[in-house]
Amino acid sequence: MSSPGGRHRAVDLAATVTAVAARLRAGSPPDQAWATVLGVVVHDGRPSSRQLVGPAPRRRPWAGTDSASGRVAAVLAACRVADELGAPLAPTLDLVAQALVADAEAAAQVRAALAGPRTSARVVGWLPVLGLVLGAAVGADPVAVLTDGGVGTMAGVGGLVLLGCGRAWIALLVRRAQDAGR
Repeated sequence: MSSPGGRHRAVDLAATVTAVAARLRAGSPPDQAWATVLGVVVHDGRPSSRQLVGPAPRRRPWAGTDSASGRVAAVLAACRVADELGAPLAPTLDLVAQALVADAEAAAQVRAALAGPRTSARVVGWLPVLGLVLGAAVGADPVAVLTDGGVGTMAGVGGLVLLGCGRAWIALLVRRAQDAGR
């Protein structure tokens, strides 16, 4: 799952692509437009993936996640296709920027939709601990019951197994929902 900053990284890349498209429409050659916006020397009218991502010590804001590498690949593919087909690069980059923003918005909606189930899973995970604390607060000795070696121990082990199964099930459902949102 991408981090909450993933949307901002995609928007940053979209803004960069839009800035290059604006420079192209203003008459700059592709090499110069990319060089001005990225601050690197670009050859053959399109940046390399390393130039788009940046050198290791100074990564660009959009670098660092699997989805970011896919977005960078989309920008590079659009540049390559426009170059090979002789299509104007500025409108192509505008469409890529729109797609990057739409992708970031969809990812943000998926994260928002999954926030509730994730929070519920955390709360359910803490309920057994709360039960032990409440049991001790009312004067019972839940730790002794759970460690007596009898029915209490079996109930505790069964509860832990069911808790683990529930957490695994919720994690699977969240992962499937994330994958469906991509």
